[in-house]
Amino acid sequence: MSPTVVVTGGSGGIGSEVVAQLRAKGWNPVSLSRREGCDVSNERDVVAAFEELDSLDSLIHCAAELIKRPFADMTAEEWDVQLGAALRGAFLCSREAFRLMRGRGGTIVMVSSLSGVFGAEKFPGMAAYVAAKSGLAGLTEALAVEGREHRIRVNAVSPGAVDTPMLRVAGVEGPALEPAEVARLIVWLASPESAPLSGANLRMDP
Repeated sequence: MSPTVVVTGGSGGIGSEVVAQLRAKGWNPVSLSRREGCDVSNERDVVAAFEELDSLDSLIHCAAELIKRPFADMTAEEWDVQLGAALRGAFLCSREAFRLMRGRGGTIVMVSSLSGVFGAEKFPGMAAYVAAKSGLAGLTEALAVEGREHRIRVNAVSPGAVDTPMLRVAGVEGPALEPAEVARLIVWLASPESAPLSGANLRMDP
C-alpha cells in the first residue's frame, strides 16, 4: 500500500511542489488548504479531515500566512491569522497525526524558516511571521521528545528566501531557493531514508 501523507498548504508554493514529488514517488499525498476547503487553524475542519483517514505515515506542515505590516500598525486579527496558519495549524494537525501514528510510527516535518532561527537576519514588518516560525522550531523539538516512545520522528526545515508568491509579499531581495530544492529535503525527511534523525531543524541558505 502506498504511504499516506497529509500536506498542509499543499495547493501552492512549497506545498504544491511537495505534493508533486510525493506523487512521483508513488506515495498518496492528501492536501489540506483553504482552497481545498480545510482551514488548518480551525479545529473542526482539521478533526474532520483526519477522521477520513484510515492510516497515516507522514504529516508535512507547509501552511503559512504572511501579512507584512509595521508592528505598531498590526491588528490582533492579522496577528492571529499568521499564528493560526503556522503554529495553531501545526498543533492541531500534529495532535491528530499523533493519534493516528501511535503504535505504528510515522514522521512529521515542519516547514519553518530562517526567520524563526535564532541569530538569522530578520526583516521589518514580519514580527508575527517570525514569532510563528520560531514557535514551529520549538514545537519540533518538543514533539520529537514526546514522539520517541511512539516511533514518531519529528524534524523541521528552515529555508531562507524561496521563490514563491510569499516572497513577493515579503519584498526580500537577493538570491532565492527554488521550491523544488526545498521540497526534495522535506520529502527525504518524511521518508524512512532519513531514519533515525529526529528533533533536527535543517537550515537552508539560498
